[in-house]
Amino acid sequence: MIRFLCVAFICVLPGLALAQNSTHSTPYIGSYSDNTSGLKRLANDIMTAQKANDSAKAGALLNSMVIPEADKWYPANFDNGATSRVLEKYRTNEQSLPLQLANFFLTAQSEGFKDVDVVRFEKNCDDNASEQTFNTLDARLSSFPLYELRFINGSNQFKRLFAFAYIGGGFRFVLTPDFSQPPPQKAAPGESEAGAALTRVRQGGAVTAASLINRVQPAYPQIARDEHLSGTVRLHAIIDKEGKIRELRVLTGRCSLARASIDAVRQWRYRPTLLEGTPVEVDTTIDVIFVLSR
Repeated sequence: MIRFLCVAFICVLPGLALAQNSTHSTPYIGSYSDNTSGLKRLANDIMTAQKANDSAKAGALLNSMVIPEADKWYPANFDNGATSRVLEKYRTNEQSLPLQLANFFLTAQSEGFKDVDVVRFEKNCDDNASEQTFNTLDARLSSFPLYELRFINGSNQFKRLFAFAYIGGGFRFVLTPDFSQPPPQKAAPGESEAGAALTRVRQGGAVTAASLINRVQPAYPQIARDEHLSGTVRLHAIIDKEGKIRELRVLTGRCSLARASIDAVRQWRYRPTLLEGTPVEVDTTIDVIFVLSR
């Protein structure tokens, strides 16, 4: 995920903030096709414009990366848990996003990461993807592709910039949700914030496991067997007041094992947890262990 280094347009960045006349025509954003080559060409055009100190061209391309009508796009394309984690952050950073992206591009070039590659993710399982990427892909309501820009240096090290999506005829930068934190709780109409906080409790995984009443055993994926993958997948879970899994995200674990874990654990059922006699949600972790038999 992009590291935000500037929060306002008052920051002065070479190649973008300095007023210059454009020496090249700016390609129409829709001229970059919805594939890895299209995003790679867009990134190279931005970097070329920055090198030439062509702020008009670089700025136009970077400004085009803002999602049109983000308030509508996120809820239409991601589940409620993901949307609640990211939409407010996008609103906060929307105006300064082009400048933040410009800074990322410039910093990468100054550090020697001058070559660009692009990875396209469509399936929600890729053992070369990080847990953050997996969770973002898994939170989609439909299987639209997400792209990752990789800035590469001579020793094949690279910096990631995830994610981009093709929205409204062009590539836009998509802020991804922070799944390391539970989804925010909102008070119901007429309920105080303190009252809302009492509707969910944090509970250790071992305590939660003791209340499990229906367990579905995960299938061991054949691809994981073929690759001799084993180990523990740790999931962050929100269990609702009836003991059903309401939200499930991967904290650690290889993708193929994580996919199997989520598919099984979503079917698990627990005894309702009571706080002073009242059912509450439970915020917990669940470990699923995969052991290869000989």
